[in-house]
Amino acid sequence: MEYSFTGPGTENGQLWSRSFLEPLAPGALTQFSASLLAEIAARTWYLYYDRLGFSPTPKMRLVRIIEGRPYTNLTVSARLDAENAGIETPAWVVDGREYPLFAWQKPGFLANMKLGRGAKKIEETLAALHSELPEITARAREWHDKVLKLRWSQAEVLQIMEEIERYGAAAFLPYFAARHNLESAWRRLLHLLGRQPPQETMARLAAAIGRSEGTVENDIVQRIRQLGPLAAAQPEAAAWLGAGDFAGWADTVPPGQFADAAQTFFSLYGHRALAEGDICTPRWNERPEIVFAAIRTAAAHPPAAGAADGSAGDALLKRVEAKAQKEAARLLEQIRTLITLQSHAIHAFAYILAATRRWALAAGREGMADHRITEIDNVFFYEVEEMKQMMTGEWNVSDRSAIHETAVERRQQYARWQQVVPAQFVWGDRPLQARCSGLPAAPGQARAPAQSSAAGQQTDPPPILRFVQPGSGSALLLASAAGFFSAQGSLYDPLAACARTIAVPSVVDLGDSFFALLSSPYVTLDGTQGTVTAQ
Repeated sequence: MEYSFTGPGTENGQLWSRSFLEPLAPGALTQFSASLLAEIAARTWYLYYDRLGFSPTPKMRLVRIIEGRPYTNLTVSARLDAENAGIETPAWVVDGREYPLFAWQKPGFLANMKLGRGAKKIEETLAALHSELPEITARAREWHDKVLKLRWSQAEVLQIMEEIERYGAAAFLPYFAARHNLESAWRRLLHLLGRQPPQETMARLAAAIGRSEGTVENDIVQRIRQLGPLAAAQPEAAAWLGAGDFAGWADTVPPGQFADAAQTFFSLYGHRALAEGDICTPRWNERPEIVFAAIRTAAAHPPAAGAADGSAGDALLKRVEAKAQKEAARLLEQIRTLITLQSHAIHAFAYILAATRRWALAAGREGMADHRITEIDNVFFYEVEEMKQMMTGEWNVSDRSAIHETAVERRQQYARWQQVVPAQFVWGDRPLQARCSGLPAAPGQARAPAQSSAAGQQTDPPPILRFVQPGSGSALLLASAAGFFSAQGSLYDPLAACARTIAVPSVVDLGDSFFALLSSPYVTLDGTQGTVTAQ
């Protein structure tokens, strides 16, 4: 992949990537959410490399926040991987010039034996995390359920405050390992396919990855699509769904198969959200109308049959040099496996995010009692450490005016951040974007109205969704969409994997051409060619 610098500054220094946390945080984050993810990601980085035995250095700067977006340090991680496991990061091609991520040369034969053991340790750790994930998820859910049952005495507020980052890092570890190695395998595979693989090759690559039926996103879509027919088969449930009054829905939904399936869905996924990394976003348990709107639209427009498969793998591998075909086949299989691990890891960590939201609201209500906080949502405009200082009295009531002013300034700052198109990478302090015009993420064609979000709306016909960057939680909307396209993103993101599985045409990484489409009421999308055109 080739890139271009898009702003002034110097590329001297480390390379920072926004893509690492995009499935969780597809948009700008409030100051609370950004500080929380930065702290948890930094803790998890150390846990991961310590578990590998790669001697990570504590207190390194691993996450930085730029205009509300978290960027992770690629250089530090890549160096550890190279020096301990021989995983070489290909040079980055920027404006026609190659930039090595760091200076490193493969050592001799004896040292290579040590690197081989390091590489094996990574494989063993990924396999172990895969087998440990059900237990990790259960612990995260147990903590989430405990938090939801609290009455929120001052002691309980302080207790949970001390637990958030510890529980968070433990639950985040599988995602960190999956996403880090997924991105590393992807970069290496693209390198084997050529500096700038043509669209046809990328389409073959999407087809070679194929379906990801074991992902959480796919399960969300299938359950949403099944709920509509269940309602249609029960007239009183269909009337209830059509009425659109979902406040206290669990007490008003007519009993029967639809009610049972809806209860199951919310028990499994009620803690999820469309952009769940931003903790100010209500979870589906809090905003059930988002779920029921998706059910209504999916019921009115049953999906077409068909899905992508992985049969294109052999054809793709023929485009790789003979001596590298074995490595390419291994990378392709690793990508498929890690897509599934990534999906389930996001689901586990979502329990931590939902519980942290509950704590933040409880802390906000306590702050409102002595008027340090004037509106409950203002709690999300303070960093986690600032909220801790408020709860422990370090930032006390005598500073009430400063506390109020901080919330006002931060709210305005957050509004500005939401209008910013973020750089995909930052090298030193210089923004960097991929040279791209669209990648074919899921095959097929569609022509439909384009809209940025279907949250809480029933649309007819189903829309083609547009995202600057699609997040995992948007799978809910994909259940009733004709397709989607995005300014950024990759073929291994959760939503792209889901789209291939359920045969929803998709194009990602459109770059600047994405923004030329924002004023178009209708678009035609070709997920095989990787194009989106205005109508």
